[in-house]
Amino acid sequence: MIEKKYTASQLLKFLLPSLAGLIAFILPIPQGDSFNTILGMLIDLFKGLWKTGLPYAAMVFVAGSALFSLFAVLVKPKFVMENEFLRDVFVITPFWLVSRLLGGVLYVIIVFKIGPEIVWNIDNGGTPGMVLAPALLVIFLVLSAFVPLITDYGLMEYVGTFARPVMRPLFKLPGRAAVDCLASWVGSSSVAVVITTKIHDQGYYSDREAGVISTCFSVISIAYIYAMADFVGLANMYFQILISIYIVTFVLAIIMPRIWPLSDLPDTFSGRAGKQRIDDIPQGKTLRGWALELAVNRAAGQTPVMFVKNIVKTLVSLIVGTMPLVVSWGTVVLIIANSTPVFRIISAPFGWLLTLMRIPEASQVGTAFILAYADQFLAAVVGSGLQTTAGRFMCAGISATGLIYMTEVGVLILNSKIPLNFVKLTVIYIIRALLTVILLAPLAWIFCGLG
Repeated sequence: MIEKKYTASQLLKFLLPSLAGLIAFILPIPQGDSFNTILGMLIDLFKGLWKTGLPYAAMVFVAGSALFSLFAVLVKPKFVMENEFLRDVFVITPFWLVSRLLGGVLYVIIVFKIGPEIVWNIDNGGTPGMVLAPALLVIFLVLSAFVPLITDYGLMEYVGTFARPVMRPLFKLPGRAAVDCLASWVGSSSVAVVITTKIHDQGYYSDREAGVISTCFSVISIAYIYAMADFVGLANMYFQILISIYIVTFVLAIIMPRIWPLSDLPDTFSGRAGKQRIDDIPQGKTLRGWALELAVNRAAGQTPVMFVKNIVKTLVSLIVGTMPLVVSWGTVVLIIANSTPVFRIISAPFGWLLTLMRIPEASQVGTAFILAYADQFLAAVVGSGLQTTAGRFMCAGISATGLIYMTEVGVLILNSKIPLNFVKLTVIYIIRALLTVILLAPLAWIFCGLG
């Protein structure tokens, strides 16, 4: 076999951006009692610098995107309709338009505390408006600058080729999905979904593959798991919680692609035909040589102008497609949760199952398992008020193993071209939550002394 030769400039064009992206996303850096990444440290830095102005800036983006969406839908101006990106982002269905408009209206109410307190207090609208959306704005600003380094300069192709022998038999996925997993484990769950939807839209993931990756591998970051452990008062059990979450998530990643609804998603592709074959190793090529060839060829097609365009497109799609829905849906869900018994009634089956699994404070923990579908932070809020170690352990666990949180991951998936609607996402979450009870409870017995 003859290995293809490359010039130093060809190799560096692949290596330098890819290494920079890897370092930013996954290099663990000691910070206090835990670890962080360069990406996380930048996000924390900008949050601190812009703290007072963030809610107002987020409100402007949310209200502005809602108004421009209304303009685009009603007027359909030529410059929008002839631009594929603008058309996809702003010319939306009535449901999404109403959701964006509701988010814009509610954000103004929340920031300026207009009208009934039930809407804007911190327990309801104040959480998505004054905490979540401002944080997401900073995350998206920083994230958008680094995502192209991961997706556009050959790293996916290189790592994916080597990971293929493991990813395909275990998870029925192409090898490049391993990069999504790494990015989410030490970055954030939204990172993995952003990368997945972008690669799917470019034609490198099939509908089924993108659906599996986004609902099975968007694990919240190591730093966030520590934050959840600390929030529920179990920082001393961080390692046990981390290991438990990864064990459960690994098992679920094997199970979920093999059952409905993920198993029924078609292996059809967006974008140009043929990209789906990128994992196949041609005859006469070594694994290493083929990986390098794919990576170098991918990087060779990139230009500085394309890099900047990709940053802008990623940022606009994230802000416009996600933040208005975080505010609208988040506010509505929290008002219902805090003002009615609806979630307590819905969570009753989880309470019964948790009781069967000998988990104390089962009713309250069951509520956390339902509320986590709205936002993973809500499970930790419930857990922080519990008395037993096992109950808090289970709440910290579902805050990570559920994966599909409608204020973040769920919204990103629904706004993508992945064929997963609200009903299917709900079914997937319920299955994941039920299996989490069964898989996580024995670990709670071991680590919390219930055995």
